[in-house]
Amino acid sequence: MAEGGKSKVWEHFTKDPSGAVICKKCAVSISQGSSTVKMKNTSNLWQHLKEVYDKAHKKTQQAQQPKADRATPQPTLQQVFDKTTKWPPNDPRSLQFDKLVMEMIATDILPYAVVEGVGFKRLMANAEPRYKLKTEKHFRTELMPKTHSQVVARIGQLLSVENAGDSIAFTTDCWSGSTEALMSLTAHFIDRNWDRVMLVFNVKAMEGSHTGPYIQELFLSMLDEWNIDKQRDLLVLRDSGANMIKGMRLAEMPDLSCGAHLLQLVINEGLNSQRVVVDLLARLKKIATHFHHSVVAQQRLAVIQKEVGVPLHSIIQAVATRWNSTLHMVQRMLEQKRAITAYSTDHGHFTCPTAEEWDVAANLVETLTPLEEITKEISDSDSSASCIIPSVGVLKRLLESRGPTSRGIQTLRQTMLESLQQRFSKVQKIKEVILACLLDPRYKERPLSPETLVQAKAWLREEAEKTPPTAAETISDGDEDEGDPKRQRVADQCAHSLLDTLYDTMLNPPSHAENQAPEGILEELERYLREQVIDRKKGNPLEWWKKNSSRFQGLSRQARRYLCCPPSTVPSERVFSTEGNIYDDKRSSLKGENAEKLCFLYYNLPLVDWKY
Repeated sequence: MAEGGKSKVWEHFTKDPSGAVICKKCAVSISQGSSTVKMKNTSNLWQHLKEVYDKAHKKTQQAQQPKADRATPQPTLQQVFDKTTKWPPNDPRSLQFDKLVMEMIATDILPYAVVEGVGFKRLMANAEPRYKLKTEKHFRTELMPKTHSQVVARIGQLLSVENAGDSIAFTTDCWSGSTEALMSLTAHFIDRNWDRVMLVFNVKAMEGSHTGPYIQELFLSMLDEWNIDKQRDLLVLRDSGANMIKGMRLAEMPDLSCGAHLLQLVINEGLNSQRVVVDLLARLKKIATHFHHSVVAQQRLAVIQKEVGVPLHSIIQAVATRWNSTLHMVQRMLEQKRAITAYSTDHGHFTCPTAEEWDVAANLVETLTPLEEITKEISDSDSSASCIIPSVGVLKRLLESRGPTSRGIQTLRQTMLESLQQRFSKVQKIKEVILACLLDPRYKERPLSPETLVQAKAWLREEAEKTPPTAAETISDGDEDEGDPKRQRVADQCAHSLLDTLYDTMLNPPSHAENQAPEGILEELERYLREQVIDRKKGNPLEWWKKNSSRFQGLSRQARRYLCCPPSTVPSERVFSTEGNIYDDKRSSLKGENAEKLCFLYYNLPLVDWKY
């Protein structure tokens, strides 16, 4: 720091013991203009520096200037004016903000009226005062249709044969809301990078009676709207409604019942087969209804939960359309058994289950828990139809095992087993399902019977003759280490469940007889089958095929085709959940056509990364 004060000039001067100011360079004594401290100044010091050491004077003066004085020049009047003037409507910056607001409305499921809300207007005025927010009508009637058309064009590019391949699987379902009835259509394929892609095509408004011929006509019109040749339709997943079945038959489409829906029918049939189980569930539902309809009851229960030391959890109520909600209800009731019993003793309102019924509830949970694990796997967005045959096989083994012995449970399990065999008997004979299982490196031929494997080989030979290799498929797609026959199956470090044990038993390697050496795609298949299956939970079949497609060029083409099929219509059902959110109280009068476009943008804008 400079001596004598803050001025930079003191870097060149100092004071002797008597208080006189001495120049450091020439040792000359310089007066400060007064002997009084308050009247002293540095004018003479600056003058001496200028006369004797001009360069040092200029440098010191520059350092003495405040930083603000050395900053950029003060903005001009025009620059100030530009910062406060509203952009014209067609200004590129204004159009970009319009685009972002429209995307926000679509992806966050917001009503158009949000742009006229006081809070949103204040936000935009503070974020960018130059942007003039458009009206609700502008976004609804002009920008939304324009955005929809642009995203449709972008999705059309993704559907090209070069990217999506020559086969596409579909899911379709019907839904009725308060103002509209809708039919959904989602598309599924594996692209050239071996990524699984799901597109929401349409959520089309339905009119009149939903008969089979009407569904046929509407379904085919949706395909025509996307210029999709029927030859590219690999499989259509649908629910088990008679009108849907008839519609697909009339459309001459290869179709398959939803695996999750069939499983729900199997489980519900078992639950309704035993009077003791029906009575137990009715009693538990009554208890759940009591707590859901009374805030006072919930508050009293919370006090009792603290007193008896059980978790402070709410009572779960069963939902008719989701069988696993019944399982969750029973699990929660068992967890809260002490609190519920204490509540019933203190406050009444319902009768608790007997000791025998609580025992039935515990055994019911033991029976249903593995079924929920399979339901989740079938409903997962990354699942393929390849999991259907292994899941059914494991469920058969599970239900054939002894299991709990409490009253009613054994009969319930036997009813489920018979229903499972009946409802899935046709599914396990469908070509697309069998080949998907065979070409999934997690399962291969292990869940298939010898007769089914023979038929699968014949189908593969036929498909190979119809789809010759392309030039692009002769190029190596990456590291082949994962396909090394010597590579051992990765052991799952997590604790094995009962299902895991049953899967391990099913997937044990079979013995391969040394017959006459096959040729072509069947030779590839034999090499493929001799290798170890990959881990069922950790292994990714698409990643495996991406790394090994150069070793199995014929099989990889078929794998890309058949592994794209989903095992259920859950993707379409999730679309309807989104539709329910779109038709909220603030948009109850929304037309079906506009709801369809908003739903389309909600799913497909993130898919194209908002680039269109």
